[in-house]
Amino acid sequence: MIILILSLLIILLWWPLPKKNEWALYWTGLLLILIGGQIGYPKVFTAFSLGVASLLIWLESIRAILVRHFSTDAQLLKYNQKTVVLMLLNLFICLPLLFKHQGDFPWFNHQVILTALIVNGITTLGLVIFWGAVITIQLLSRPVKADYLIVLGAGLRHGKVPPVLAARLQQAVACWNLNRNATIIVTGGILRGEKLSEAKAMAKYLTTHGIPQDRIVLEEQAMNTWDNLQKCQKLLQKQAEPKQKIIVVTSSFHAFRAYNYLRKLKLSWSIVSSNTPWKLQPLTVIRDYLGIIRDHYRSWLAILFVLLVIAELVGR
Repeated sequence: MIILILSLLIILLWWPLPKKNEWALYWTGLLLILIGGQIGYPKVFTAFSLGVASLLIWLESIRAILVRHFSTDAQLLKYNQKTVVLMLLNLFICLPLLFKHQGDFPWFNHQVILTALIVNGITTLGLVIFWGAVITIQLLSRPVKADYLIVLGAGLRHGKVPPVLAARLQQAVACWNLNRNATIIVTGGILRGEKLSEAKAMAKYLTTHGIPQDRIVLEEQAMNTWDNLQKCQKLLQKQAEPKQKIIVVTSSFHAFRAYNYLRKLKLSWSIVSSNTPWKLQPLTVIRDYLGIIRDHYRSWLAILFVLLVIAELVGR
């Protein structure tokens, strides 16, 4: 157990080094207390150590996801690598230990272990299933002929198109080559810290890759996926004919959320996914997975509650 906590301490604090020192102080203090408690009172602190380890693994992953503007590609890759290591630590060490120790404690500590096991277990299982679905979508995706292609924004980096967004635009180009009379709608406003709208940067990228300027329409107001689709819906109500085919181009990890929003807007548009670079998948996949949980948090909480009740009843 001490080895698990020490490993977590090293991963959390020194890979990469946190920008804010208070986080380092908080986590160092907390984990050192757990290490000391584990040495002096192993039966008491084992349950809390496992619960805290589960929590910190997900909190650090969320913190990495929230760092939207990475200064360099090297920093972005480090955060992706760190997230992979955290998830592997969780999957192959933390969760097995939770299973192993779930019946070894008095009532209160047993409740801590049981809660950590179910919350962490169901969240991790969902992530594994979601990631598998993302990979499947990515492997099966092919360009599609359409009349209108909507390319959803994915953020800029210092005014330039990053690899994830570039993959969406490349897929749009491949689809456009199947019907060169198609119109490409690029959607995205000016995000925080940027001087250029996503739509303008995307349009510039498309023109440098052979798409005529008159086949590109810019939507520069949207600030998120819901805005993207809603504003494109209003735009196409004026331009598109009923029988014309409209597809949405987005990343493989983002296809599920885009499809869910299309259903809410009662739109029958199709989705074509672009490949997400393998080295960038950890942060992108986990970010969208947590976004799906946020969008359906009531269902997620209901599942957790039911599982906790069942586990408690079975335990008796």
